[in-house]
Amino acid sequence: MSTLQTLKTFINQRLAVAVDEIFGLLETTISNYEEEINRQRRLLEAERSEFQNNKADAQQAMRFRVVIDHDVKKITFQNGIPSSVEDLIKVFKQAFSITSDIGLQYKDTDFDDFFTLTSTSDLKDKDTLKVVHVPPGIIMTTVPQKHNLDTSDVSSVDELLSVDSQDNLIPCPPVTERQNQWPAVFPIPAFSYNTEMALRQGNEKFLKDGTPLTSPSVKSDILERLAEAMFSYTAYPNDPQRAAVAQALIEKHPCLREPGSFNGCYGWQQSLKYKCANYRCKLKAHGNPELLINTLKHKQEGDRKPAKNIKKPRKSEVNYLPPHPTGETDDTLESVRLELIAASKTNDSGQMINDMMSRTYSCRRREVVGQTLQVAEFKERWPALFDPVQINEEFRRCNTIPLESTFICHLDRYMPKFLELFSSKGGAVGQRMKSVLIELIKDPKASLDKKRDVTLRCLIEYMGESVQDLISDYYRTPEGKVHEELKSQSMRIYICQQPDAVGVIIDGTPVLTGLDNMSRACCLLFGLTYALNLDYPPKLAKTFEVFQRLFVGLDTLQPKPSSKYINLKNKLLS
Repeated sequence: MSTLQTLKTFINQRLAVAVDEIFGLLETTISNYEEEINRQRRLLEAERSEFQNNKADAQQAMRFRVVIDHDVKKITFQNGIPSSVEDLIKVFKQAFSITSDIGLQYKDTDFDDFFTLTSTSDLKDKDTLKVVHVPPGIIMTTVPQKHNLDTSDVSSVDELLSVDSQDNLIPCPPVTERQNQWPAVFPIPAFSYNTEMALRQGNEKFLKDGTPLTSPSVKSDILERLAEAMFSYTAYPNDPQRAAVAQALIEKHPCLREPGSFNGCYGWQQSLKYKCANYRCKLKAHGNPELLINTLKHKQEGDRKPAKNIKKPRKSEVNYLPPHPTGETDDTLESVRLELIAASKTNDSGQMINDMMSRTYSCRRREVVGQTLQVAEFKERWPALFDPVQINEEFRRCNTIPLESTFICHLDRYMPKFLELFSSKGGAVGQRMKSVLIELIKDPKASLDKKRDVTLRCLIEYMGESVQDLISDYYRTPEGKVHEELKSQSMRIYICQQPDAVGVIIDGTPVLTGLDNMSRACCLLFGLTYALNLDYPPKLAKTFEVFQRLFVGLDTLQPKPSSKYINLKNKLLS
Protein backbone atom coordinates (compact mmCIF):
# COMPACT_ATOMS: atom_id res chain seq x y z
CA MET A 1 0.00 0.00 0.00
CA SER A 2 1.37 3.36 -1.00
CA THR A 3 2.11 6.07 1.56
CA LEU A 4 -0.73 8.23 0.22
CA GLN A 5 -3.31 5.51 0.68
CA THR A 6 -2.01 4.77 4.15
CA LEU A 7 -2.39 8.44 5.10
CA LYS A 8 -5.87 8.51 3.61
CA THR A 9 -6.91 5.46 5.60
CA PHE A 10 -5.45 6.91 8.80
CA ILE A 11 -7.29 10.21 8.33
CA ASN A 12 -10.60 8.44 7.63
CA GLN A 13 -10.22 6.37 10.79
CA ARG A 14 -9.47 9.44 12.87
CA LEU A 15 -12.35 11.35 11.32
CA ALA A 16 -14.72 8.49 12.01
CA VAL A 17 -13.62 8.40 15.63
CA ALA A 18 -14.03 12.20 15.92
CA VAL A 19 -17.49 12.02 14.35
CA ASP A 20 -18.50 9.31 16.82
CA GLU A 21 -17.18 11.38 19.70
CA ILE A 22 -18.96 14.50 18.46
CA PHE A 23 -22.24 12.65 17.99
CA GLY A 24 -21.82 11.08 21.45
CA LEU A 25 -21.25 14.46 23.05
CA LEU A 26 -24.18 15.95 21.09
CA GLU A 27 -26.43 13.09 22.15
CA THR A 28 -25.40 13.52 25.80
CA THR A 29 -25.99 17.29 25.63
CA ILE A 30 -29.40 16.87 24.03
CA SER A 31 -30.33 14.25 26.61
CA ASN A 32 -29.28 16.59 29.43
CA TYR A 33 -31.29 19.43 27.92
CA GLU A 34 -34.34 17.17 27.60
CA GLU A 35 -34.01 16.11 31.24
CA GLU A 36 -33.70 19.75 32.38
CA ILE A 37 -36.71 20.76 30.32
CA ASN A 38 -38.73 17.90 31.80
CA ARG A 39 -37.61 18.87 35.31
CA GLN A 40 -38.57 22.50 34.74
CA ARG A 41 -41.92 21.37 33.31
CA ARG A 42 -42.60 19.24 36.39
CA LEU A 43 -41.69 22.13 38.71
CA LEU A 44 -43.93 24.48 36.76
CA GLU A 45 -46.81 22.05 36.90
CA ALA A 46 -46.27 21.57 40.66
CA GLU A 47 -46.22 25.33 41.25
CA ARG A 48 -49.31 25.78 39.12
CA SER A 49 -51.09 23.05 41.08
CA GLU A 50 -50.03 24.59 44.41
CA PHE A 51 -51.18 28.01 43.26
CA GLN A 52 -54.56 26.62 42.25
CA ASN A 53 -54.88 24.84 45.60
CA ASN A 54 -53.95 27.98 47.53
CA LYS A 55 -56.41 30.00 45.49
CA ALA A 56 -59.15 27.48 46.22
CA ASP A 57 -58.24 27.49 49.91
CA ALA A 58 -58.34 31.28 49.95
CA GLN A 59 -61.82 31.18 48.52
CA GLN A 60 -62.99 28.51 50.92
CA ALA A 61 -61.40 29.57 54.22
CA MET A 62 -60.57 33.08 55.46
CA ARG A 63 -59.39 33.82 58.98
CA PHE A 64 -59.75 37.11 60.80
CA ARG A 65 -58.57 38.56 64.08
CA VAL A 66 -61.61 40.24 65.68
CA VAL A 67 -61.51 42.94 68.37
CA ILE A 68 -64.79 43.17 70.33
CA ASP A 69 -64.72 45.78 73.08
CA HIS A 70 -61.98 44.43 75.39
CA ASP A 71 -61.70 40.93 73.87
CA VAL A 72 -59.65 39.59 70.99
CA LYS A 73 -61.12 36.63 69.12
CA LYS A 74 -60.49 34.55 66.02
CA ILE A 75 -63.10 33.80 63.40
CA THR A 76 -62.75 31.47 60.40
CA PHE A 77 -65.04 31.44 57.37
CA GLN A 78 -64.82 27.91 55.99
CA ASN A 79 -66.70 28.54 52.73
CA GLY A 80 -65.78 32.13 51.92
CA ILE A 81 -67.06 35.40 53.32
CA PRO A 82 -70.48 36.87 52.53
CA SER A 83 -70.75 39.09 49.49
CA SER A 84 -71.97 42.21 51.34
CA VAL A 85 -71.00 44.01 54.53
CA GLU A 86 -74.58 43.80 55.79
CA ASP A 87 -74.54 40.00 55.57
CA LEU A 88 -71.13 39.91 57.22
CA ILE A 89 -72.45 41.99 60.13
CA LYS A 90 -75.38 39.59 60.55
CA VAL A 91 -72.95 36.67 60.78
CA PHE A 92 -70.84 38.50 63.38
CA LYS A 93 -73.89 39.36 65.50
CA GLN A 94 -75.07 35.76 65.51
CA ALA A 95 -71.61 34.27 66.09
CA PHE A 96 -70.72 36.52 69.02
CA SER A 97 -74.25 36.86 70.48
CA ILE A 98 -74.39 40.62 69.87
CA THR A 99 -77.85 42.12 70.19
CA SER A 100 -77.10 45.81 69.59
CA ASP A 101 -76.41 47.50 66.27
CA ILE A 102 -72.79 47.27 65.14
CA GLY A 103 -70.48 48.35 62.36
CA LEU A 104 -67.19 46.86 61.18
CA GLN A 105 -63.76 48.42 60.70
CA TYR A 106 -60.69 46.80 59.14
CA LYS A 107 -57.04 47.57 59.84
CA ASP A 108 -55.28 48.98 56.79
CA THR A 109 -51.64 47.83 56.56
CA ASP A 110 -50.51 50.97 54.69
CA PHE A 111 -51.75 53.43 57.31
CA ASP A 112 -51.69 51.06 60.32
CA ASP A 113 -55.11 52.33 61.38
CA PHE A 114 -58.74 51.19 61.32
CA PHE A 115 -61.08 52.27 58.52
CA THR A 116 -64.80 51.71 58.08
CA LEU A 117 -65.47 48.56 56.05
CA THR A 118 -67.55 49.39 52.97
CA SER A 119 -66.82 46.34 50.85
CA THR A 120 -65.88 42.76 51.68
CA SER A 121 -63.47 42.81 48.72
CA ASP A 122 -61.15 44.93 50.89
CA LEU A 123 -60.58 41.98 53.20
CA LYS A 124 -57.68 39.55 53.05
CA ASP A 125 -56.88 36.43 54.97
CA LYS A 126 -55.63 37.12 58.53
CA ASP A 127 -56.86 40.75 58.51
CA THR A 128 -57.86 42.44 61.78
CA LEU A 129 -61.50 43.52 62.14
CA LYS A 130 -62.95 45.69 64.89
CA VAL A 131 -66.59 45.55 66.00
CA VAL A 132 -67.95 49.06 66.63
CA HIS A 133 -71.16 49.43 68.63
CA VAL A 134 -73.53 51.95 67.06
CA PRO A 135 -75.37 54.12 69.63
CA PRO A 136 -79.17 54.34 69.31
CA GLY A 137 -80.21 56.94 66.78
CA ILE A 138 -77.03 56.63 64.69
CA ILE A 139 -77.31 54.77 61.42
CA MET A 140 -74.18 53.44 59.76
CA THR A 141 -74.53 52.84 56.04
CA THR A 142 -72.29 50.84 53.78
CA VAL A 143 -72.11 50.47 50.02
CA PRO A 144 -72.59 46.84 49.07
CA GLN A 145 -70.15 45.53 46.46
CA LYS A 146 -70.37 42.44 44.32
CA HIS A 147 -68.07 39.59 45.17
CA ASN A 148 -67.23 36.43 43.34
CA LEU A 149 -67.57 34.20 46.38
CA ASP A 150 -70.88 32.48 46.84
CA THR A 151 -72.17 31.36 50.21
CA SER A 152 -75.64 30.36 49.11
CA ASP A 153 -74.91 26.76 49.97
CA VAL A 154 -74.21 27.58 53.60
CA SER A 155 -77.07 26.33 55.72
CA SER A 156 -76.07 27.94 59.01
CA VAL A 157 -73.54 30.17 60.63
CA ASP A 158 -71.99 27.14 62.30
CA GLU A 159 -71.09 25.76 58.85
CA LEU A 160 -69.80 29.13 57.69
CA LEU A 161 -67.39 29.91 60.49
CA SER A 162 -65.66 28.77 63.61
CA VAL A 163 -64.84 30.98 66.59
CA ASP A 164 -61.93 30.69 68.99
CA SER A 165 -61.68 32.59 72.28
CA GLN A 166 -58.38 34.07 73.37
CA ASP A 167 -57.36 34.60 76.97
CA ASN A 168 -55.54 37.86 76.23
CA LEU A 169 -57.60 40.87 77.33
CA ILE A 170 -56.98 44.24 75.72
CA PRO A 171 -58.83 46.80 77.83
CA CYS A 172 -59.54 50.36 76.84
CA PRO A 173 -61.04 53.16 78.91
CA PRO A 174 -64.78 53.75 78.62
CA VAL A 175 -65.73 56.58 76.30
CA THR A 176 -69.16 57.26 77.76
CA GLU A 177 -70.62 57.63 81.23
CA ARG A 178 -72.31 54.69 82.89
CA GLN A 179 -76.01 54.56 82.22
CA ASN A 180 -77.36 52.22 84.90
CA GLN A 181 -77.14 51.52 88.60
CA TRP A 182 -76.16 48.16 89.96
CA PRO A 183 -79.13 45.90 89.09
CA ALA A 184 -81.25 44.09 91.65
CA VAL A 185 -80.60 40.84 89.73
CA PHE A 186 -77.28 40.83 87.91
CA PRO A 187 -77.68 39.97 84.19
CA ILE A 188 -75.09 37.35 83.22
CA PRO A 189 -73.59 38.42 79.86
CA ALA A 190 -73.16 36.22 76.82
CA PHE A 191 -69.76 34.58 76.66
CA SER A 192 -67.69 33.58 73.67
CA TYR A 193 -69.12 31.15 71.15
CA ASN A 194 -66.98 28.24 72.35
CA THR A 195 -67.75 28.95 76.01
CA GLU A 196 -71.50 29.12 75.38
CA MET A 197 -71.35 25.78 73.58
CA ALA A 198 -69.37 24.25 76.45
CA LEU A 199 -71.82 25.63 79.00
CA ARG A 200 -74.79 24.31 77.06
CA GLN A 201 -73.34 20.82 76.98
CA GLY A 202 -72.15 21.10 80.60
CA ASN A 203 -75.63 22.11 81.83
CA GLU A 204 -77.20 19.16 80.01
CA LYS A 205 -74.67 16.75 81.54
CA PHE A 206 -75.04 18.30 85.01
CA LEU A 207 -78.83 17.95 84.93
CA LYS A 208 -78.42 14.39 83.75
CA ASP A 209 -75.83 13.00 86.16
CA GLY A 210 -74.69 15.93 88.34
CA THR A 211 -71.19 16.22 86.82
CA PRO A 212 -69.87 19.80 87.16
CA LEU A 213 -67.99 21.54 84.36
CA THR A 214 -64.29 22.05 85.21
CA SER A 215 -62.53 23.66 82.27
CA PRO A 216 -59.77 26.25 82.90
CA SER A 217 -60.27 27.92 79.51
CA VAL A 218 -64.02 28.23 80.09
CA LYS A 219 -63.47 29.65 83.57
CA SER A 220 -60.95 32.17 82.26
CA ASP A 221 -63.35 33.47 79.61
CA ILE A 222 -66.23 33.63 82.12
CA LEU A 223 -64.19 35.66 84.61
CA GLU A 224 -63.01 38.08 81.92
CA ARG A 225 -66.55 38.73 80.71
CA LEU A 226 -67.96 39.08 84.21
CA ALA A 227 -65.22 41.52 85.25
CA GLU A 228 -66.00 43.64 82.21
CA ALA A 229 -69.74 43.52 82.89
CA MET A 230 -69.26 44.44 86.54
CA PHE A 231 -67.05 47.39 85.60
CA SER A 232 -69.90 48.76 83.49
CA TYR A 233 -71.73 49.32 86.80
CA THR A 234 -68.91 50.06 89.24
CA ALA A 235 -65.12 50.05 89.25
CA TYR A 236 -64.94 48.77 92.83
CA PRO A 237 -67.52 46.01 93.41
CA ASN A 238 -67.86 45.00 97.05
CA ASP A 239 -68.31 41.58 98.63
CA PRO A 240 -72.15 41.53 98.47
CA GLN A 241 -72.04 42.56 94.82
CA ARG A 242 -69.51 39.88 93.92
CA ALA A 243 -71.60 37.35 95.82
CA ALA A 244 -74.68 38.44 93.86
CA VAL A 245 -72.84 37.96 90.55
CA ALA A 246 -71.55 34.52 91.55
CA GLN A 247 -75.01 33.45 92.67
CA ALA A 248 -76.58 34.67 89.41
CA LEU A 249 -73.90 32.77 87.47
CA ILE A 250 -74.58 29.35 89.03
CA GLU A 251 -78.32 29.90 88.80
CA LYS A 252 -78.07 30.44 85.06
CA HIS A 253 -75.41 27.77 84.53
CA PRO A 254 -75.83 25.07 87.23
CA CYS A 255 -72.89 23.09 85.82
CA LEU A 256 -70.60 25.77 87.34
CA ARG A 257 -71.80 25.07 90.88
CA GLU A 258 -68.93 24.14 93.21
CA PRO A 259 -69.56 20.86 95.07
CA GLY A 260 -67.33 21.68 98.06
CA SER A 261 -68.57 25.24 98.61
CA PHE A 262 -70.99 26.09 101.39
CA ASN A 263 -73.15 28.09 98.96
CA GLY A 264 -72.01 26.58 95.69
CA CYS A 265 -70.25 29.73 94.47
CA TYR A 266 -67.79 30.96 97.10
CA GLY A 267 -64.83 30.05 94.89
CA TRP A 268 -66.30 32.09 92.04
CA GLN A 269 -66.78 34.99 94.43
CA GLN A 270 -63.10 34.93 95.40
CA SER A 271 -61.97 34.51 91.80
CA LEU A 272 -64.03 37.54 90.81
CA LYS A 273 -62.34 39.57 93.54
CA TYR A 274 -58.88 39.01 92.05
CA LYS A 275 -60.06 39.17 88.44
CA CYS A 276 -61.69 42.59 89.02
CA ALA A 277 -58.46 43.84 90.61
CA ASN A 278 -56.51 42.56 87.60
CA TYR A 279 -59.00 44.20 85.25
CA ARG A 280 -58.57 47.54 87.03
CA CYS A 281 -54.79 47.29 86.65
CA LYS A 282 -55.17 46.82 82.91
CA LEU A 283 -57.58 49.73 82.57
CA LYS A 284 -55.32 51.91 84.70
CA ALA A 285 -52.64 51.65 82.02
CA HIS A 286 -55.05 53.32 79.59
CA GLY A 287 -55.51 56.38 81.79
CA ASN A 288 -58.93 55.71 83.32
CA PRO A 289 -59.36 58.66 85.74
CA GLU A 290 -61.43 56.67 88.26
CA LEU A 291 -58.42 54.35 88.70
CA LEU A 292 -55.55 56.74 88.10
CA ILE A 293 -56.60 58.92 91.03
CA ASN A 294 -55.62 56.09 93.40
CA THR A 295 -52.11 55.62 91.99
CA LEU A 296 -49.28 56.63 94.30
CA LYS A 297 -48.09 59.54 92.16
CA HIS A 298 -51.56 61.11 92.30
CA LYS A 299 -51.77 60.94 96.09
CA GLN A 300 -50.50 63.50 98.53
CA GLU A 301 -47.13 62.86 100.14
CA GLY A 302 -48.57 61.71 103.46
CA ASP A 303 -51.01 59.31 101.77
CA ARG A 304 -48.66 57.53 99.36
CA LYS A 305 -49.54 54.04 100.48
CA PRO A 306 -51.44 51.58 98.25
CA ALA A 307 -54.36 50.99 100.63
CA LYS A 308 -54.59 54.46 102.17
CA ASN A 309 -57.21 57.08 101.29
CA ILE A 310 -58.73 55.13 98.40
CA LYS A 311 -61.08 57.38 96.46
CA LYS A 312 -64.04 55.33 95.29
CA PRO A 313 -67.84 55.52 95.36
CA ARG A 314 -69.10 55.21 98.92
CA LYS A 315 -72.69 56.36 98.41
CA SER A 316 -73.51 54.28 95.30
CA GLU A 317 -72.39 56.93 92.79
CA VAL A 318 -72.72 55.46 89.31
CA ASN A 319 -70.54 58.02 87.52
CA TYR A 320 -68.11 58.79 90.30
CA LEU A 321 -65.16 59.99 88.21
CA PRO A 322 -65.89 59.56 84.48
CA PRO A 323 -63.43 60.33 81.66
CA HIS A 324 -63.78 63.48 79.59
CA PRO A 325 -66.18 63.27 76.63
CA THR A 326 -64.62 62.13 73.38
CA GLY A 327 -62.50 64.87 71.82
CA GLU A 328 -62.47 67.04 74.96
CA THR A 329 -59.38 68.08 76.92
CA ASP A 330 -58.77 70.05 80.11
CA ASP A 331 -58.21 73.19 78.02
CA THR A 332 -61.40 72.87 75.95
CA LEU A 333 -63.50 72.18 79.03
CA GLU A 334 -61.95 75.14 80.83
CA SER A 335 -63.11 77.33 77.94
CA VAL A 336 -66.62 75.88 78.29
CA ARG A 337 -66.51 76.59 82.04
CA LEU A 338 -65.73 80.27 81.40
CA GLU A 339 -68.56 80.45 78.86
CA LEU A 340 -70.84 78.84 81.45
CA ILE A 341 -70.03 81.53 84.02
CA ALA A 342 -70.88 84.24 81.49
CA ALA A 343 -74.10 82.47 80.48
CA SER A 344 -75.25 82.11 84.10
CA LYS A 345 -74.82 85.88 84.62
CA THR A 346 -76.86 86.84 81.56
CA ASN A 347 -79.79 84.47 82.18
CA ASP A 348 -79.20 82.65 78.89
CA SER A 349 -81.22 79.68 77.74
CA GLY A 350 -81.61 77.07 80.44
CA GLN A 351 -81.17 74.33 77.84
CA MET A 352 -77.85 75.79 76.70
CA ILE A 353 -76.63 75.99 80.33
CA ASN A 354 -77.73 72.41 80.93
CA ASP A 355 -75.86 71.23 77.83
CA MET A 356 -72.68 72.95 78.97
CA MET A 357 -73.10 71.54 82.49
CA SER A 358 -73.44 68.04 81.06
CA ARG A 359 -70.40 68.57 78.87
CA THR A 360 -68.24 69.67 81.83
CA TYR A 361 -69.47 67.06 84.35
CA SER A 362 -66.19 65.11 84.25
CA CYS A 363 -64.26 68.31 84.93
CA ARG A 364 -66.31 69.08 88.06
CA ARG A 365 -65.94 65.54 89.35
CA ARG A 366 -62.16 65.78 89.11
CA GLU A 367 -62.27 68.93 91.20
CA VAL A 368 -64.59 67.63 93.95
CA VAL A 369 -62.94 64.21 94.16
CA GLY A 370 -59.30 64.98 93.51
CA GLN A 371 -58.96 68.48 95.00
CA THR A 372 -59.82 70.06 98.34
CA LEU A 373 -61.70 73.17 97.25
CA GLN A 374 -63.80 75.11 99.72
CA VAL A 375 -67.49 75.35 98.93
CA ALA A 376 -67.25 79.13 98.48
CA GLU A 377 -64.41 78.73 95.98
CA PHE A 378 -66.24 75.98 94.13
CA LYS A 379 -69.36 78.14 93.96
CA GLU A 380 -67.34 80.90 92.30
CA ARG A 381 -66.02 78.44 89.72
CA TRP A 382 -69.37 76.75 89.05
CA PRO A 383 -72.18 79.18 89.97
CA ALA A 384 -74.69 77.45 87.67
CA LEU A 385 -74.54 74.30 89.80
CA PHE A 386 -76.09 75.99 92.84
CA ASP A 387 -79.57 76.10 91.38
CA PRO A 388 -82.34 73.60 92.19
CA VAL A 389 -82.69 72.62 88.53
CA GLN A 390 -78.99 71.91 88.11
CA ILE A 391 -78.74 70.08 91.43
CA ASN A 392 -81.41 67.72 90.15
CA GLU A 393 -79.58 67.34 86.84
CA GLU A 394 -76.22 66.79 88.54
CA PHE A 395 -77.75 64.07 90.69
CA ARG A 396 -79.10 62.42 87.55
CA ARG A 397 -75.66 62.60 85.92
CA CYS A 398 -74.09 61.06 89.00
CA ASN A 399 -76.69 58.38 89.76
CA THR A 400 -78.84 58.10 86.58
CA ILE A 401 -82.08 58.73 88.50
CA PRO A 402 -84.10 61.91 89.15
CA LEU A 403 -83.72 63.39 92.62
CA GLU A 404 -86.71 65.48 93.70
CA SER A 405 -89.47 63.42 92.11
CA THR A 406 -88.04 60.19 93.56
CA PHE A 407 -87.39 61.66 97.00
CA ILE A 408 -90.80 63.30 97.40
CA CYS A 409 -92.67 60.35 95.89
CA HIS A 410 -91.23 57.91 98.43
CA LEU A 411 -91.70 60.39 101.28
CA ASP A 412 -95.40 60.72 100.41
CA ARG A 413 -95.73 56.97 99.97
CA TYR A 414 -94.47 56.16 103.46
CA MET A 415 -95.85 59.26 105.21
CA PRO A 416 -99.10 57.68 106.55
CA LYS A 417 -97.14 54.76 108.00
CA PHE A 418 -94.52 57.16 109.35
CA LEU A 419 -97.11 59.25 111.19
CA GLU A 420 -98.75 56.13 112.62
CA LEU A 421 -95.38 54.83 113.76
CA PHE A 422 -94.33 58.13 115.30
CA SER A 423 -97.62 58.52 117.18
CA SER A 424 -97.17 55.15 118.86
CA LYS A 425 -93.59 55.82 119.94
CA GLY A 426 -93.12 56.09 123.71
CA GLY A 427 -90.39 57.33 126.01
CA ALA A 428 -88.47 60.59 125.79
CA VAL A 429 -88.21 60.30 121.99
CA GLY A 430 -91.97 59.84 121.74
CA GLN A 431 -92.54 62.95 123.86
CA ARG A 432 -90.33 65.06 121.60
CA MET A 433 -92.09 63.79 118.50
CA LYS A 434 -95.56 64.43 119.98
CA SER A 435 -94.64 68.06 120.52
CA VAL A 436 -94.11 68.25 116.75
CA LEU A 437 -97.12 66.11 115.80
CA ILE A 438 -99.39 68.41 117.82
CA GLU A 439 -99.30 70.83 114.89
CA LEU A 440 -101.11 68.30 112.70
CA ILE A 441 -103.54 67.45 115.48
CA LYS A 442 -104.50 71.11 115.84
CA ASP A 443 -104.85 71.54 112.10
CA PRO A 444 -106.38 68.40 110.50
CA LYS A 445 -106.50 70.21 107.14
CA ALA A 446 -102.81 71.05 107.14
CA SER A 447 -101.17 71.38 103.73
CA LEU A 448 -99.14 68.56 102.22
CA ASP A 449 -95.95 70.60 102.64
CA LYS A 450 -96.68 70.96 106.34
CA LYS A 451 -97.24 67.20 106.73
CA ARG A 452 -93.94 66.53 104.97
CA ASP A 453 -92.09 68.96 107.25
CA VAL A 454 -93.55 67.38 110.39
CA THR A 455 -92.75 63.87 109.11
CA LEU A 456 -89.10 64.75 108.43
CA ARG A 457 -88.65 66.41 111.82
CA CYS A 458 -90.07 63.37 113.58
CA LEU A 459 -87.98 61.05 111.43
CA ILE A 460 -84.77 62.70 112.66
CA GLU A 461 -85.83 62.19 116.26
CA TYR A 462 -86.95 58.60 115.61
CA MET A 463 -83.49 57.76 114.23
CA GLY A 464 -81.98 58.89 117.52
CA GLU A 465 -80.63 62.19 116.21
CA SER A 466 -81.40 65.84 116.94
CA VAL A 467 -83.45 68.16 114.72
CA GLN A 468 -81.33 71.09 115.90
CA ASP A 469 -78.26 69.51 114.23
CA LEU A 470 -79.91 69.93 110.83
CA ILE A 471 -82.57 72.64 111.08
CA SER A 472 -82.38 76.12 112.59
CA ASP A 473 -85.68 77.95 113.05
CA TYR A 474 -85.86 81.76 113.17
CA TYR A 475 -88.70 84.17 113.84
CA ARG A 476 -88.70 87.76 112.61
CA THR A 477 -84.99 87.58 111.78
CA PRO A 478 -83.60 89.03 108.53
CA GLU A 479 -82.07 86.42 106.26
CA GLY A 480 -78.77 88.30 106.13
CA LYS A 481 -78.42 88.06 109.90
CA VAL A 482 -79.19 84.35 109.72
CA HIS A 483 -76.34 83.91 107.28
CA GLU A 484 -74.00 85.66 109.69
CA GLU A 485 -75.06 83.50 112.62
CA LEU A 486 -74.58 80.26 110.65
CA LYS A 487 -71.11 81.02 109.29
CA SER A 488 -69.56 78.44 111.61
CA GLN A 489 -71.95 75.63 110.60
CA SER A 490 -70.76 72.91 108.23
CA MET A 491 -74.23 71.89 107.06
CA ARG A 492 -77.51 73.48 108.08
CA ILE A 493 -81.04 74.22 106.81
CA TYR A 494 -82.55 77.48 108.07
CA ILE A 495 -86.26 78.30 108.19
CA CYS A 496 -87.30 81.88 108.80
CA GLN A 497 -90.79 83.12 109.59
CA GLN A 498 -91.88 86.72 109.11
CA PRO A 499 -90.28 87.20 106.69
CA ASP A 500 -90.55 83.66 105.31
CA ALA A 501 -87.33 82.23 103.95
CA VAL A 502 -85.85 78.75 103.58
CA GLY A 503 -82.23 78.11 102.60
CA VAL A 504 -79.20 75.84 102.90
CA ILE A 505 -75.79 76.59 104.41
CA ILE A 506 -72.69 74.46 103.70
CA ASP A 507 -69.33 75.30 105.28
CA GLY A 508 -70.77 78.66 106.36
CA THR A 509 -71.65 79.58 102.76
CA PRO A 510 -75.27 80.13 101.67
CA VAL A 511 -75.56 77.75 98.71
CA LEU A 512 -79.35 77.81 98.26
CA THR A 513 -81.87 80.52 99.10
CA GLY A 514 -85.51 81.21 98.31
CA LEU A 515 -86.67 77.61 98.67
CA ASP A 516 -90.34 76.79 99.15
CA ASN A 517 -90.30 74.48 102.17
CA MET A 518 -88.22 72.33 104.45
CA SER A 519 -88.83 69.03 102.65
CA ARG A 520 -87.44 70.46 99.42
CA ALA A 521 -84.48 71.90 101.30
CA CYS A 522 -83.71 68.43 102.75
CA CYS A 523 -83.94 66.89 99.30
CA LEU A 524 -81.63 69.44 97.66
CA LEU A 525 -79.15 69.30 100.55
CA PHE A 526 -78.99 65.54 100.06
CA GLY A 527 -78.37 66.13 96.34
CA LEU A 528 -75.55 68.56 97.12
CA THR A 529 -73.76 65.92 99.18
CA TYR A 530 -73.41 63.99 95.92
CA ALA A 531 -72.68 66.98 93.69
CA LEU A 532 -69.91 68.18 96.02
CA ASN A 533 -68.76 64.68 97.11
CA LEU A 534 -69.43 65.48 100.78
CA ASP A 535 -69.62 63.02 103.66
CA TYR A 536 -72.83 62.85 105.63
CA PRO A 537 -72.76 64.84 108.89
CA PRO A 538 -71.66 62.38 111.62
CA LYS A 539 -74.52 63.44 113.91
CA LEU A 540 -77.08 62.93 111.12
CA ALA A 541 -75.68 59.82 109.41
CA LYS A 542 -78.75 57.66 110.15
CA THR A 543 -81.17 60.29 108.83
CA PHE A 544 -79.20 60.63 105.61
CA GLU A 545 -79.10 56.84 105.39
CA VAL A 546 -82.90 56.87 105.27
CA PHE A 547 -82.77 59.59 102.59
CA GLN A 548 -80.37 57.47 100.54
CA ARG A 549 -81.76 53.98 100.97
CA LEU A 550 -85.49 54.53 101.47
CA PHE A 551 -86.32 57.79 99.72
CA VAL A 552 -83.95 57.49 96.73
CA GLY A 553 -83.25 53.75 96.67
CA LEU A 554 -79.46 53.93 96.39
CA ASP A 555 -76.82 51.51 97.63
CA THR A 556 -78.77 48.58 98.96
CA LEU A 557 -75.67 46.34 99.20
CA GLN A 558 -73.03 48.48 100.91
CA PRO A 559 -72.30 49.57 103.51
CA LYS A 560 -74.24 47.25 105.73
CA PRO A 561 -77.46 48.96 106.84
CA SER A 562 -77.53 50.21 110.41
CA SER A 563 -79.72 48.43 112.92
CA LYS A 564 -81.83 51.61 113.25
CA TYR A 565 -82.56 51.60 109.53
CA ILE A 566 -83.34 47.87 109.42
CA ASN A 567 -85.74 48.26 112.35
CA LEU A 568 -87.46 51.22 110.69
CA LYS A 569 -87.84 49.46 107.35
CA ASN A 570 -89.22 46.30 108.92
CA LYS A 571 -91.88 48.29 110.75
CA LEU A 572 -92.79 50.23 107.60
CA LEU A 573 -93.22 47.04 105.59
CA SER A 574 -95.00 45.07 108.29
